[in-house]
This record gives sequence, C-alpha cells and structure tokens, in this order.
Amino acid sequence: MSILKNHKSSATHSERLNNFSHNGKKDKNIGISIFKKTVKIIPPEPKDNRKIVKQMSDTCKENNLTTSINKKNFLYSFQHNDLYCWIRKVGSTSFTKIFSEMNNRMTTRNYYKEVEFLAPKTDDILKDSKVFKLLVVRHPFERLVSAFRDRIEDNSKYTAQSWIYAPKIFHVTRQELFESSGTIDESVFKIFYEDKRLKLIPTFKEFVKWLLQQDSDKDDPHWNQYYKHCALCSIQYDFVLKLDNYTSGDIDYMFARMHLNENDVYLPKLEQTKAGCTNFEETCNYFKNLSHEAVVNLYEKYRIDFDMFNYEFDKYFECTDGD
Repeated sequence: MSILKNHKSSATHSERLNNFSHNGKKDKNIGISIFKKTVKIIPPEPKDNRKIVKQMSDTCKENNLTTSINKKNFLYSFQHNDLYCWIRKVGSTSFTKIFSEMNNRMTTRNYYKEVEFLAPKTDDILKDSKVFKLLVVRHPFERLVSAFRDRIEDNSKYTAQSWIYAPKIFHVTRQELFESSGTIDESVFKIFYEDKRLKLIPTFKEFVKWLLQQDSDKDDPHWNQYYKHCALCSIQYDFVLKLDNYTSGDIDYMFARMHLNENDVYLPKLEQTKAGCTNFEETCNYFKNLSHEAVVNLYEKYRIDFDMFNYEFDKYFECTDGD
C-alpha cells in the first residue's frame, strides 16, 4: 500500500508513486537537491501525537528503562534539520530514499549502505531540541510476519537472514538434518541450493520457536524491538507516524515539520513481500498455527513496544487454533 493512500492529494500522485518521481529532476551537472528546504505555516499538531509521545515517556518510567544510542540507526539531514530512526519492514526503504535525496545523494540501489553516509556524526544531534525527530512504527506482530515472509520464507532470492538463521532454526526444530555418518557436514546441502537460496524453508511456527529462545539484545534489525533500536527512552521524539493508522493531517504535519513541499515529494510504495502486503488478515493466517502460549510469549517479548504505541494484542491471540 502507499503511505499516501489517505492523503488528500494522493489521487494526483498515484501514477508517479512507483517511480519515486518529482517535479524538476536533479541536474547531474549542477548537483542541486530536488528537495529544496521550504518555509511554510506548520499545521496543527495531530491531537494523538502528544498522547503517544507521553505514553512513550510514561512507559519508560513505569518500567525503569534506559536505552543505549547507536548513531548508525539514524538518518540525518543537515539542510532540513531532520532526524529519522530507520526500522526495517516499517517503510525504511521509502524514507531512506527521501533522506538520501535530501542530502543530494541520488542513490537507486543498496539503500542499506546509505546509513553509512546519512547517519549523524555526533550524539549531540540526537539530543538537540531544534532537530525534528521522526519515528515511524507499525503493529509489532505485522512487522514480524512481514520480516519472516520477506527475509526467510521467500526463497526466490538469497537473503543474509535466511543464510544465517535457517540453520540455527533447524538446529532447534529439525536436529535430524545435522546427523551425518560421514566426516563432512552435509546439512548445508540439505538446506540450501548452490546459489545459497533456501531449499528447505522453516515454517513460521519454527521461526517463532527459535526466536523465543534468543537473546533480545542480539535480535536482527528486521525483528528487534523498537524501543531498543531507536533508543526511545533516551531520545525525545517530536512526531510518531503509525503506518497502520494515519490521517491526511498526519502527513501534512510531517511534511511541514520536515520542511518539504508536498508537491515535490512523492513517497514510493511501502516495502512488500513477493506475496503482497502484510496486513492483519495475513498476519492472522500465520498466527493460526501457533499455540496460545507462543503468542503470549511473543507479546511479552514485544510488550514495551505494544505499551508505548497502544497496539492491540487480543485479536491476534484469537487467531490461534490453540494448543
């Protein structure tokens, strides 16, 4: 789905979303950013934003939490004075494209590597009250399923996550794969094709069983906790965009605070797996094979994120077929 689907002017943008097009393409010989800083009247702050920001702070205090800061988890635009914490599977590619062009970098691939160039140089920027700090989130369970579908289940491509974690998952769920009468470990040939794509695909149930045994502090960025990754108990964010529940007012406010002209900026479609967008219905379909205990344990793993952003848990519990 497009992040602008509810925006009042989205209909005029629809034909250009896929190409991330804009008015006045950058002249390669001049090096002028297409995203010129604009000064405009800031619309009213969405009424729910202050509640969410306060809820984040209250959750930190109630749980006596502190979070460490990693500058590499952020993108910064000096010209626009904007800071954004990227979260994988929450539109991070879309926003990385925007920050890349805001910094005069016309990258068309390898957006993960853009972090090396766009990360703030000092910690002071992260605490500067004059810098607009943006956070983008979605329901933790939907993000988890989206990550599984894209990075583990989709074996039409090689992914670092499938190469690293599939054997670890099978060590927990299918130990017989690693039994061999010879001296050579043949498990890699059982699990992967020669081009490193998965031959055997873990089920979501197997993935969850493995994940719940892991140290949360060492989770992959595609399924780690928001509050740790973005240092939510150490940084005061100005605006939180919930991708699964936003309004045209949210988009207008975000663009204005980022000093971007909405007529020049076109957000590309959010990341989707090969099988399509991961919404509640799709997530529920994956959860149906989990036990009630597994879903409760998943909730406990991501409980702080649930509490901070007031996300529902019960309806996902009801998706399961039980024990």
